[in-house]
Amino acid sequence: MRRRGVWRRRLTRAVATLGIGVLLGFLVPSIIADLSPKPEEQARTAESPVARQFITAYLADDQATLDLLGVPAAVKAKAARVKAEYIKVDPPVHLGSWVIGNGLSLHAYASHVVDNEGTDDQLAWRVATQAGRVELIDPPPSVQTP
Repeated sequence: MRRRGVWRRRLTRAVATLGIGVLLGFLVPSIIADLSPKPEEQARTAESPVARQFITAYLADDQATLDLLGVPAAVKAKAARVKAEYIKVDPPVHLGSWVIGNGLSLHAYASHVVDNEGTDDQLAWRVATQAGRVELIDPPPSVQTP
């Protein structure tokens, strides 16, 4: 009788040791991985037709379209300044769009321009859209754009 109890105890200990090994080898690392901080990801998205309509109207100084989009007067004045300062503005190239959150998306554009003196340059713009509204985001002060 005593021999059977010894084997049962050994078998129970072996099963318990395997169970603890599974806990330490699988569950603990997976819990740590779930709780560790992850870098925030910004989802890429397709280009917004409203943003494209805005940037095209902005570069062409199309005041009627800018009025339809509800653009502030300061942005319309910047559009007029772009038209006056550059003799040639190529169509804007869409660089990418990102979903920021709460329905807000950010769109990046760049365009090759030639100023009144004949100097080639490249300008970049960021356009934010949310619920059909559009807004031009000014570049940092170290970057000069009209």
